Order: sequence, then structure tokens, then C-alpha cells
Amino acid sequence: MKTALVLTVKNEKRLLRDNMLYHHAIGAHRIYVYFDGTTDGGKASIADLDFVTIQDSVSGDLYAHLPYLEKFTKNAVEHHTARQCLNTYDAIQHCKQDNIDWLISLDADELVCLDFKQQLSFPDFFATVPKEVNAVNFKVYEVLQRKLQYNNVFKEETLFKTTSSFKNRFIAEQKNILNPFTNKNHSFSYWYGQHLGKSALRVSNDIIPKNVHRYKTISGVSLNSISCMALLHYHAYDANDFIKKFKNFKNRANTYLSGNSVDALKLLLRDIVNQPGISTKALEDYYKNYILFSPADVKRLLKNRWGLVFQHKPKLLQEITSVRDVFHSLNSINKN
Repeated sequence: MKTALVLTVKNEKRLLRDNMLYHHAIGAHRIYVYFDGTTDGGKASIADLDFVTIQDSVSGDLYAHLPYLEKFTKNAVEHHTARQCLNTYDAIQHCKQDNIDWLISLDADELVCLDFKQQLSFPDFFATVPKEVNAVNFKVYEVLQRKLQYNNVFKEETLFKTTSSFKNRFIAEQKNILNPFTNKNHSFSYWYGQHLGKSALRVSNDIIPKNVHRYKTISGVSLNSISCMALLHYHAYDANDFIKKFKNFKNRANTYLSGNSVDALKLLLRDIVNQPGISTKALEDYYKNYILFSPADVKRLLKNRWGLVFQHKPKLLQEITSVRDVFHSLNSINKN
């Protein structure tokens, strides 16, 4: 049972190599990395890894003859997610040649976690998936942004947010974030990134990307899917990553490929980071004051209460140690 990953990457050198090493350690047979206008030396950082295939994002012209990919080929210039879906489709073709059974599409700031505490492998996990299932949806957990700087967030951070939405606004966890253009504070969810997760697909001639999160069949037959844990999303995990991430967003459209508007918080942070003349120090201070979770915030979230006595279900934060343990194992191997 062979598993592969596909990533579309722009300026992710800081995380990229460790992402590759982690997923290879838990059983990824092959990782296809497509570079999308990267300028930070990311290619060189993984060039020595023999289980990684490196290339640039494919052109929309390559698959323009396929009508079922028209949404992606026609929007490839404007929308990075269209290019990401085309790269995933291209990786599916490689998987067929390489006899890969399962393919997972990820970003460089995402890790698949198969158990919160134990180190489980892809072969062991996918061996338990029923043969009639052709997609596995991984529920997303977002890192708790609680340090201004990390040396290696994959190795160091173990607390993750569990809930991106709440039954009503009275129990929702929120952050007051300053809009410096109006000099007013606004309440936003404590969950900053995507909430749809990512999926693994059973490699097939009939399965194609629906979007960056899910798949569909060319013929229109519904996929037989199951949901599992977990996708760990290290979104804007410290000040440097926050600045890098939203600089990458500078020229991106205000709408998603679906036509829906990009989240208001993401647009605000994009505009803040890309203000002409703003200093790195000013952006670090903004991150510290409005994005970062202070020790008092962390303590409150760990108490898991709303009101005076009620408990959030599921709990707001989950400790996940298996990723850290994988890196400890990798460090031990390298020392020997």
C-alpha cells in the first residue's frame, strides 16, 4: 500500500524540508512538490531528498484539452488554487505510473497526524480503510499561535485549536483585532485559517480535484468517503510566518475560485502586511498585540469554560505530541 503527497509551494523554505522528512518518516513513498513562483531557495533545500520529485507548477495549457478541468485551466493565471488543483491532477498521473495507491494534497504548513499520541504510519492506516472507500477527509486542527518566534514549530508546538465554528455567538471564542485603517477593533474568530481540511484520494482514472480540499469523479458519481483525524495546520504560527504568508497573498484575488469572497480577516491582514513603508518591527508588534495568544489567553482556553460553569464540547484545545515524537526519532537516527 503506497502513499504519496502533492504540495504546491511558494516561499516555504522554512518549513518545507521538515515537512518532507516528517511525512517520509510516517510512510510517504513519494512526494511531488510543485514550485509556484518561489524565490526563497526552497528547491535547493530539498534537492538531495531522493523520495521527492521537484518541478514547477504546470501551465493551464497542458490540460486545456480536458473539458472537466476547464474551471482550473481558464483561471490558472489569476488563481493560485486553480494551479494547485492542476498540479494535483498532474500528480495523479504520476501516481498511476509510480503504482501509488493513495494521494494526499497538502500545503507546506500542513501535516497529516494519524494519532494524537502514537506514531502511526500511512501503510498501517490505509490498510484499515475499507476497499469501497475512495476518499478520506482529514479534520483540520489549527496550531495555537502562542510564541512570537519558533525555531521549528513542528518540533516545538503541541497545542492545537479544535473548533472552527460554534453553535451560537454567545459561546464563540473570539479575538479583538485592530483595523489600523479605521483605528477600530473588530471581533474575529480565534480560528484564523481554513476549516475544511484536506483529503486523501484512492488513485483512479475517474477521480479529479473538486477544489483544493475535496475530490469528485469525472462521471459525476459521488465519492464514498470517510472522515478521520487529523490535518494539523500551522497557520501564521509566528511573526515571521505571518509576514511571509500575507506578503505571498499580496497579488491574490479578493474572491475564491468558487466566486465567494475571501474572508474579511484574511483581506485585512493582507492589506496590513503590504502597506507601503511599514517596518518589520511594526508588523511584529501588530502580531504580538492582536494575533498572538498570550499566556493569560492560553490559560483561559485550557480551562475550557463558557459562562461560569459550562464546558465547551469538544474542548477548545487538544494536546498533540505524536508529531514532536516523530522528530525526536528522526533526530536520534541522524545522531547515530
